Amino acid sequence: MIIDVLIDAFSDVIRLVPFLFIVYLLMEWMEHETGQKMTRFLEAHRKGAPIAGALFGLVPECGFSSAASSLYTSGVISAGTLIAVYLSTSDEMLPIMLSHQAPSKTILAILAVKVIAAIIGGLAVDAFARHEKPHIDTFCKQEHCDCDHGIFVSALKHTVTITIWLYVITFAIDLMMDSFGMTMMENLIAGHPTISLVTCTLLGMIPSCASSILLSELYLGNVIGFASVCAGLCANAGVGMMVLFRVNHHLKDNLKIVGITWALSFVTGLVLELLF
Repeated sequence: MIIDVLIDAFSDVIRLVPFLFIVYLLMEWMEHETGQKMTRFLEAHRKGAPIAGALFGLVPECGFSSAASSLYTSGVISAGTLIAVYLSTSDEMLPIMLSHQAPSKTILAILAVKVIAAIIGGLAVDAFARHEKPHIDTFCKQEHCDCDHGIFVSALKHTVTITIWLYVITFAIDLMMDSFGMTMMENLIAGHPTISLVTCTLLGMIPSCASSILLSELYLGNVIGFASVCAGLCANAGVGMMVLFRVNHHLKDNLKIVGITWALSFVTGLVLELLF
């Protein structure tokens, strides 16, 4: 069993490497080549950034949520944009739904709920959040990048460090999820709709693709309803939150991001439960 989990964890993490490398390469380029021009551009377009974040988050897998965590830590994107990406990230939901030949209207409905919640939530957070200017140079020093050898080597160093860290944590989480199994989750979720919403959102907060797979399977098996699966999938940001806690050393800020993401996910499910 452990060998299977090791292989599954490797499969989950290796798919993130291209996303991470491209983002770190972009960040290095921004620091060394663009200077104040990029800073002014980001400041000028920051108000609409959560909308873009919500749309990018819809891309299957959790590469964008991982990348967004580093971009937020370096001040390139706002808290609202990061949360918008987290809320709209689909991770493994779309492939699972398609493989089970779920109705297209069901898939589109779930994606629509996620992107609407992401846009509203992201814009609301940015309306009250304190905006910081990009500080990529500080982030670079914090991560001990090898800037003297060029942006390619520096970006590669960042990527390798994060990938190793992600693999260890993903293996531990996958092993735990594999040990518990679906039967225990069905017992926890069965009951009052509010209990189902709370359980599904907490399950979605587990930083692993296993949680999005489990939520999708529970919904397709008629164990949970539409409101619960939407709430759980909104809370699921793949390994994005793991990356956030790795690169952002401000624990209070990280906990605030996690708390807001969970609250918005729960409220989304509650509204759906009341309406439908």
